[in-house]
Amino acid sequence: MLAVVGRPFSSKAWIFEPKIDGTRCIAYIGERVELQNRRLRRITNRYPEVIEELKAVARGCILDGELAVFLRGRPDFAALEEREHQEQKLRIDYLSRTKPASYIVFDILYAGEDLMDRPLLERKSILEKELVEGEHVSVVDFMVEEGEAYYQAALKMGLEGVMAKRSASTYQPGIRSPDWKKIKKSLTADLVVGGFIPGKGYREAYFGGLLLGAYHGSKLVFVGRVGSGFSQRDLQEIVRDFQISDNPPFASPPRLSGARWLQPEIVVTVAALEPTHKGSLRAPVFLRRRFDKDPRECTLDQIVGGSNRPLSPSLVRKGGETDAV
Repeated sequence: MLAVVGRPFSSKAWIFEPKIDGTRCIAYIGERVELQNRRLRRITNRYPEVIEELKAVARGCILDGELAVFLRGRPDFAALEEREHQEQKLRIDYLSRTKPASYIVFDILYAGEDLMDRPLLERKSILEKELVEGEHVSVVDFMVEEGEAYYQAALKMGLEGVMAKRSASTYQPGIRSPDWKKIKKSLTADLVVGGFIPGKGYREAYFGGLLLGAYHGSKLVFVGRVGSGFSQRDLQEIVRDFQISDNPPFASPPRLSGARWLQPEIVVTVAALEPTHKGSLRAPVFLRRRFDKDPRECTLDQIVGGSNRPLSPSLVRKGGETDAV
């Protein structure tokens, strides 16, 4: 189940959870414990510390939550990226000790029976009974009604935002539902790279800027270009994955001198000021790659569906370790 973009609000019919910078993860607990990311790729072997604690949960459960790595009490996406890309067992074991992951669980989909048609608050009550919390596995806390106050508290903690969820909502797999709203502290969006502008000087071997798009139905809509925020490593890794195309992937290609087109396969996250009246991004800055998101999930509603103004998450159950979504 996915969320739409929203802005801070309060309502008795909604609950509010912290939102953190992590990787969405479904946990299947049966004869074995399996973890899958949002693209349904198996990531079980990368998080042995989480797997070990999930073995204490009753068999026959399916959980939904977020994987994160916390450094100095806050989620660190760079540290999580390092965990996500490891395949060598020795390195995985080392990082599980030096940069341990936390699995913050916010929903339960199955516990001996299908729970997805149950109201959210009922599912949360069942989750509290089924899940055995530990050092690396915990249940996210939430607040009823006071969304705006919760949002302000989240800002002070330096977290990413809040999740607003309708208390009576069912779980709708594969649906981007208005029953869930993500409210973040700045306008950030996951976008598809559809082309690039060749670089000059030290960036001649890489690119000067990436041409970005978001899907509106079946059409990839051009929303701007980003040329700042890249580290040397980012430049090297992104250009390595370019798949050159003779044809522009955008429905209405921008008229930019020297533009080169790409297959729309690379997903990046950018931060920007408010969108322009035309729906493009103002002053975007590159934040990171997204390997866990399908390009088709990068939809235009992130930009024109409601501006993300200052948001950030809140208090979680584990104090300094912070566990949020």
